Amino acid sequence: MKRQATTVELCDCYYERQFRNYNPTDGLAPDEKEYTFKTAVIDKENETQLKLAMDFVRNIKEHMEKGSWMYIFGDDHRAKEKNVSAFGTGKTYLMVCIANALAHRKIPGIYVTEDDMYSAIKETYNRNSKKTDETESEVLERFRKVPILMIDDLFTAQYKDWAEDKLFSILNGREREGKITIMTSNYELERIPGRLPTNGAKLVSRIKGRIGEREIEMIGRDRRPEQHNQSA
Repeated sequence: MKRQATTVELCDCYYERQFRNYNPTDGLAPDEKEYTFKTAVIDKENETQLKLAMDFVRNIKEHMEKGSWMYIFGDDHRAKEKNVSAFGTGKTYLMVCIANALAHRKIPGIYVTEDDMYSAIKETYNRNSKKTDETESEVLERFRKVPILMIDDLFTAQYKDWAEDKLFSILNGREREGKITIMTSNYELERIPGRLPTNGAKLVSRIKGRIGEREIEMIGRDRRPEQHNQSA
């Protein structure tokens, strides 16, 4: 007897219910909630990168079906070769714009820095903590299965076996579940195995397998001094 395979398409109402628990802007500072693609300063240095991010959000439902990933990076080693900066070039700004655009469309997701992600896991070890009543497995499951996970400043931790294992567990789980993952980092992918000697090569393989053409390099001039002068 032949078996007919069936696929289940999740309706918008399903994602709207999830959005109540996973608002992508919950992890943002108040001023970051004002960052949008419409108000972004676009010039020749970031025009292509912003367009890629905007197209990603525009086609978010298709990317959710495919489980697409995005890697936004600015590596200081590469920047120095070109006598430019890898910092203050808009990596976090770009991802925050994505988070705000997703929230506007009521798409569920989590925005978190790598440091805060590890802190959330460690908090479960404190039995007297009033911050959470979740177990470690519940926190890990949340990061593995939320429809869209945005991790800012990835690969900056002081890695030990514990941190490597947790990160691999989360990203490997998301790759297997086909969930969107968006990352910013100060490291090009080829340098990750040097940062994570145990799982780095395996993580790079998984990231490369999911990002396709969505590896966005952001190096150039440091915009932070200009922003400071404008606000002064």
